[in-house]
Amino acid sequence: MTTEREAAKRALRALGLQGPDVYWAELIPVVETAWADGVVQPNERALLDAYVETVAAWLNACCQVPLFSVRQGRAVLERLLEARLPPHRRWAALRALRALTADTRAGLQTRARVLEWAEAVAAVDGRPVWDARELFWIQALRSNLPLAQ
Repeated sequence: MTTEREAAKRALRALGLQGPDVYWAELIPVVETAWADGVVQPNERALLDAYVETVAAWLNACCQVPLFSVRQGRAVLERLLEARLPPHRRWAALRALRALTADTRAGLQTRARVLEWAEAVAAVDGRPVWDARELFWIQALRSNLPLAQ
């Protein structure tokens, strides 16, 4: 019988995240926030680069050894920036991330980080109001990645 975590890893493999790249899955919803309005703006890209650095630092702190490099994370980021995921793959990635971050303190911290950075990406273009498509995606993240179990 397949566990929820195994199904999540299989879904991420279908998105091209295999082996240690699975640990970079939290990039997907934040990148999709940048894609929500149809194009990744230069300032959104700059924030995504900073987010990769944050995730690398977090992963290495969790491992207590430097196993993850910013270079690895940027390679995953580049693949995610090639094109926006189709809706069914976007939702599959979100379900996978929910399963992989369930029931642990670290998982809840990951969810909080995803939401924080997604909101930052949505706000970075300087407009006083978020694009409606970004707002819809952020609301989907909040409901699918709850911060309380």
